Amino acid sequence: MKTIQFFHPEETFTYHIEKCFCKVVYSGNQHQLLIEIYSTDGLDHVEDDSLQNDFAQVILSVDDFPVNVISPDELAGKNFEIPECYMEIEDEEGEIEEIYYTNVNFSDENFEADENQLSFFKDNSGTLCLKWKGKVQDFTEESDELIPFKLECAFSPASFEDRD
Repeated sequence: MKTIQFFHPEETFTYHIEKCFCKVVYSGNQHQLLIEIYSTDGLDHVEDDSLQNDFAQVILSVDDFPVNVISPDELAGKNFEIPECYMEIEDEEGEIEEIYYTNVNFSDENFEADENQLSFFKDNSGTLCLKWKGKVQDFTEESDELIPFKLECAFSPASFEDRD
């Protein structure tokens, strides 16, 4: 079973992945990566006094990140770094727009994820997989301290699509 782990100073939070998907879409004259990874909300493996009990489910996402591939199949063997969760881009009218690439969501509260490293590969059965390492704001204290995390997931053929 693939998992998500957050390495909080007081304890390691471990989540089991319920579902995930990966898409490459064409938008704004470029191909963009879209990923969503949902954990289960089951906490049977967690001690009663664990901090994790206050954070039953997590969703991690990558949105609108420009990539030089046109389909998810082309992601295998590729590595991407997303150093900051968002980028400021000037639009046609000269206005500055913030584009958020990465997000970690606990109970409808969003937290910034920085220092992201995404590595795509195919497993022995030919299934596209992802290893993602990064750091997220301390969601337990809602502070700017960063907590490292890592996950590994496998995208079944039904969990990714490519669109032009």
